Amino acid sequence: MESMLDVRAALKQVDLFASLNDELLDAVAASSVVENFEAGEQLVRQGAEANGAWVILDGEVRLLRNSEVVAEYGPGKMVGDLSLLSGAPHSVDAIAKTNGSRVILGVGQFRAAVRHHPDVAFELIRVLVDRIYHMQEAADPRT
Repeated sequence: MESMLDVRAALKQVDLFASLNDELLDAVAASSVVENFEAGEQLVRQGAEANGAWVILDGEVRLLRNSEVVAEYGPGKMVGDLSLLSGAPHSVDAIAKTNGSRVILGVGQFRAAVRHHPDVAFELIRVLVDRIYHMQEAADPRT
């Protein structure tokens, strides 16, 4: 089983959590669960209700939208971040390409961590605004 330091290190790789200090990372990590997965296992179903997000600790995952492969993710990548924050249904299927493990952040547990540590929310807002800015810049480089 992974230690709190392993979970914290995995979360630190994700842009949503990279700027959090150790205290805030520990609060998010404490609300998570580590789970193993096996090759071929369906980890997320497109259109399913958002029940959380997760960060890959080890292994590889294939993401499909309408049965078309859109990405392959490995350690340090997060799946379901938009669903975690918005509550929107999952936009992809996620199928384990290899055996591995993941840090799961359940919606309820994550929201409780944010309520107890509001600075997490401020950091998430900052990262999301940065994402929007970069998307706008990519769409229209004149901005």
